[in-house]
Amino acid sequence: MIGIVLIGHERIASEMLSAMEHVVGKQPLIETLDVYDNVPPDELTRLLKAKIRACDIGQGVLLLADMFGGTPCNIAMGCLCGGHVEVVSGFNLPLLIKAAGLRNQQSDLEQLAGQVVESGRMYMRVAPHLRDTSDTGSYAAVGDNDG
Repeated sequence: MIGIVLIGHERIASEMLSAMEHVVGKQPLIETLDVYDNVPPDELTRLLKAKIRACDIGQGVLLLADMFGGTPCNIAMGCLCGGHVEVVSGFNLPLLIKAAGLRNQQSDLEQLAGQVVESGRMYMRVAPHLRDTSDTGSYAAVGDNDG
């Protein structure tokens, strides 16, 4: 099984794990690292490496960072090591749910990273036609094009 470490600003990593577990239940080999301004980068790197070791049973670890270019992602990028760790930035709940499900079936870390990114993108939608233009201001059901 591929391990997963979520890393993000403030409590976003812990809270996203909590939301994911609400949907799919408690998951083994998933760690979180919440990044706060008062923790030096070298300490964050040390903590992240410990979390990687804690959830790696030999198939590698998927690091999921909240935002590309932010401190959590930069710390994660510093932990890349020869195919044993992969970093994905910009996680969302559908991506996490997909990662939790596929990591049991997928042994290729790079392929898993690609699959979860695609899932995260697939569930992002702009829904301009859901808003009803009548005076009620209600929302039409998905697929209801009559009004």
